[in-house]
This record gives sequence, structure tokens and C-alpha cells, in this order.
Amino acid sequence: MSTYRQRLLHAHHAPGMTWRALQRLHAEQPHLEQYAHTSLQTLAHVTGCRYTTVRSWQSFWRNTAIDELETNMQTEGIMPLTVDHPLYPWRLRQMPDPPWVIYCKGDVSLCERETLAVVGTRQPSKYGVRATEELLPPVAQAGRVIVSGLAKGIDTIAHQRAILAKGKTIAVIAGGLSHIYPRENQPLADDIAKDHLILSEYPPTQQPQKWHFPERNRIISALSDRLFVVEAGERSGTLITVDQALEQGRDVCALPGSIYNQKSIGTNRLIEQGAGMVLHPSDL
Repeated sequence: MSTYRQRLLHAHHAPGMTWRALQRLHAEQPHLEQYAHTSLQTLAHVTGCRYTTVRSWQSFWRNTAIDELETNMQTEGIMPLTVDHPLYPWRLRQMPDPPWVIYCKGDVSLCERETLAVVGTRQPSKYGVRATEELLPPVAQAGRVIVSGLAKGIDTIAHQRAILAKGKTIAVIAGGLSHIYPRENQPLADDIAKDHLILSEYPPTQQPQKWHFPERNRIISALSDRLFVVEAGERSGTLITVDQALEQGRDVCALPGSIYNQKSIGTNRLIEQGAGMVLHPSDL
């Protein structure tokens, strides 16, 4: 007989399953006793999803065994933590929309330590690169875990500098662990999975979609004690993470920049609005 965690994991793997759809299904069946045997009509009514979507769920549930999913993940070194698991990070539990499952490779205990999230543009200036490279190592060496999103630019530099400083880092990715994006960061992802932590709220085989990135950002901010914004334009997607951090009660600080640099408009505006100004590693 399957356990609640196994049923939640199985339900979560269904193709096209969303956080909200699973929330509605869970509200209807708190223990998910009949999720795989619920009629298409009821599934569509309860979750608000189309028949084509719920039909694909039902086909998946009937043709894929829970044990098979668990074996495949174990073979790949992936640890799935359902929201009720004792190792599930406490910071994520405090979210209004905690991930139903997080899929992890590496040292999950890093989520319990003091953390600093670092975000910024994918195309940093030389100034942004230098500032990140010089400000972060003392912070990592002091024991703070550097959290970022494995994207190009500032994210990549933040992870690399934490590793070079013999510190620790957590990468939160969009899409599943079997689909690292961008592809050129696969070696970095492998290093992080080996000695640090990489995690996702999406099943391993899920390819990254454009809406995954803002969803991922709320996890980055939730895992942080403080959020450091390095460079961001006036309408940068990075500022979405800032909004989420503030909603979650996190402290926000930013790197000041030249008034002539478009990538500093967002960070300068944040400082004007009350974010902490970062001039030295001690400010982090």
C-alpha cells in the first residue's frame, strides 16, 4: 500500500500538473486516496483544468508506477522532499505557496544555515562582475551560504565565487534537474550537486518553461536571510525577486552604480526606496 508521500510524489509528476491544480486536488482529497481513480469529469471540475490535461494525468498515473519513479530518482541521486517531510526546509514551509515537492541533489542541510541570495542581470557590466567577485568571497568564507539561480551572468559568478572561496552555495533552477539551463552551466551544476546543493520544485524530466523563472525566484528569496541585488535595469526581471523577498519579509540590499549605466537604474532606485547600500563585504 502506498504512503501519502508516495501518492503526492506520483500526483506531482503528472505532465502539466501545476501548483494550483494540485492544491485544489489536495483540498478535495487531503490524503490523495483516490487521485489516480477519480473520473475525468471530477478531475476537470475540481482542478479547473481542461479535459486534455486531466486525461494526460490519468494516463500517466495508470501507466507509471510510483516505485519506478522513486527508483529512477534514486539512481540519479535525486532526493524528493514532500512538504511534510522532516528534511523539507523550514523557510519554504513559511511561504504562502510552498512547493509541494522539492527535488534535491547534494547537501540539504545547507538550507538550515545562514544564507545570502544574490541576483542580478544576465549581462553584467565589468563593474558588476568585479564587485560580485570581490564582495562575495569574504561572505562565503564567513559561513553564509550563497543562494542563486544558476542563470548566466551574476548568478553564475555568485556560485563560482562561493565555490572558489571554499564556501557553500545553493542553486535553485527553473525546470527539472535533468534539464540544466543554460546548458553551458552543466559542469557548474554537477559541481554544485556534488559538494553543495541544487534543487528544483519541478519533476526531474520537466523542461524549463518561461513561467518557471519567476516561480523559481520566489524560492530563491524564501531560502534567503537577505537578498543582494547586484545590477538590474529599470524593468529587469530581477526586480520580481525583490518584490517577492519584500512580501516574504526578507531584507534587501543593493550595489550602487553609475547614473550613466542602464544596468544600475534598478539598483539605485532600490537604494532610494530604502534598500541597504552595499559598499563593503561587511554590508552583506
